[in-house]
Amino acid sequence: MNKDIHKILMYCLGGLALVILGAIHVWAPVCDGFLELSDGRYVPMRCLYTAKAVSVLAILVLIQAVTSLATNKKNPILIVALGIMLIALTYESVIGIGVCNKVMACHDTAFWVRGGGLLAIIIGIIIALKKSAETTNKHTI
Repeated sequence: MNKDIHKILMYCLGGLALVILGAIHVWAPVCDGFLELSDGRYVPMRCLYTAKAVSVLAILVLIQAVTSLATNKKNPILIVALGIMLIALTYESVIGIGVCNKVMACHDTAFWVRGGGLLAIIIGIIIALKKSAETTNKHTI
């Protein structure tokens, strides 16, 4: 039964990674505008760099799900950490890149990424609780 739950959670995690990638590249893409610098050059908005970083993290989440299915190893700390990084990247902070200040298309993308990060954290916590319950049951028998 626990292996079935683990498989279901990993399939959900893989699907979650695909949804995040789909949101970034298909149905809620980031802004495609450029900023003009004072010297006349144009640079992409920072949400483009956030999308690139989130794409890498979503691919890592997908790799983690596939690896966990193939090896049956549970890495809840890694899943929670990836979820936290997904959320943090959408905010302008020390570890985040952020999205545009105005209400632009990238805020829709950030909504999808933050929701995906939250679900990844929840999946990681469920796996950790199942793992600790299995360890407790082994010690009591």
